[in-house]
Amino acid sequence: TGLEAYNIRRYIRGIPEGQQEIPRDDVLPMNSNFDIMGGIDFKKGCYVGQELTIRTHHTGVVRRRILPVSLFPLTSTPPEKMGYDAEAEVETPEPGQEIKIQGKRGKPGKWINGVGNVGLAMCRLELMTDLQVTGEPSTFSAEDKFVVGGEQEGLGVKAFVPDWMRSKIRAPKLQRRVE
Repeated sequence: TGLEAYNIRRYIRGIPEGQQEIPRDDVLPMNSNFDIMGGIDFKKGCYVGQELTIRTHHTGVVRRRILPVSLFPLTSTPPEKMGYDAEAEVETPEPGQEIKIQGKRGKPGKWINGVGNVGLAMCRLELMTDLQVTGEPSTFSAEDKFVVGGEQEGLGVKAFVPDWMRSKIRAPKLQRRVE
């Protein structure tokens, strides 16, 4: 259908839309990529959440963002590039399911919404991608497998950082120590 095709294109680009994908009491505007899509005016004053948004902007550290993700059977290898596969044999998870690292502790993300093998997830950038957003060493490992829906019967999840997003996420500021 037309709506499904629209959503597939949106998911592949990593663009959330509406209350289900951007829950107002659960995420900050920067987690939903509003800052890199030009949706926040950092010069305007007096809006709900302004202080936290400005403080986050000036520290330059947004650890979690909504990213496009691809689903795949755990028995297969993760995809190399983001793309919709009409023949993919995956059942889209229910919104809100935790994404886990197979065989390890931690919650690197949460499934948001999707169609077929593509969707959106709230991802901890330094766990699920090669982006470095703090001055600390990244814990990302290309060998880690991310899973939604259980480590045995679930689906593999691979996060992708689109080029448009990668070029707008600021590199970490190096803190200078005063001695």
